[in-house]
Amino acid sequence: MYRRTFSAAVRKAVLATLPAILLAACACLPGAEPAPRAPVDAAQQAAFGALGSLAGKTWRSSPDGEGEAGPADISAWSWDLGGRVMVNRHALEDGSYGGVTYVYENGQTGSLDYVYVTSAGFHTAGSFVLGADGSWTAEEAVTGHDTITRVRSTGRITEDGHMAMTSEYFANGEWSPGRNVVYEAVVADIPEITGKLAE
Repeated sequence: MYRRTFSAAVRKAVLATLPAILLAACACLPGAEPAPRAPVDAAQQAAFGALGSLAGKTWRSSPDGEGEAGPADISAWSWDLGGRVMVNRHALEDGSYGGVTYVYENGQTGSLDYVYVTSAGFHTAGSFVLGADGSWTAEEAVTGHDTITRVRSTGRITEDGHMAMTSEYFANGEWSPGRNVVYEAVVADIPEITGKLAE
């Protein structure tokens, strides 16, 4: 009698919790809809401006303009350290290159600084300047790259909700055009970085 009662109780408990277990499992599956993101609070908005709207989303780049080619970039933004730091993880779709950026408000200067570490062995450090129009510009010093010593870029969220980015590289004593891309919000995973160039 005890065994039968115990089995019935276990079966009842499993059946009662099964919907919650399945719901949790579905939330972890690749391609599942992302959890709703918390809205940017007033302190984050003041510190990060339009950059704060990138958090909780994954973005995929498309070339913008003639001569722009190469694999798409997949880029995911999130909050860390209780909303005091924005983290961007990105990788090219072919897995040949990627990096991680940490953006934070500098407690000493009040500037919006960042560090970027790459799979190619170089890293950068710089600051964002937020525009009154919702745009942002950045200039960074590059350490460990064979030719590029500085990068500057401009970004903004367009009226249709895309993110437009343009960049320039300083190498061999002069600035030259970098990439012009437009990012669209997507549901995607960051590709695994293999470090191998596509053939």
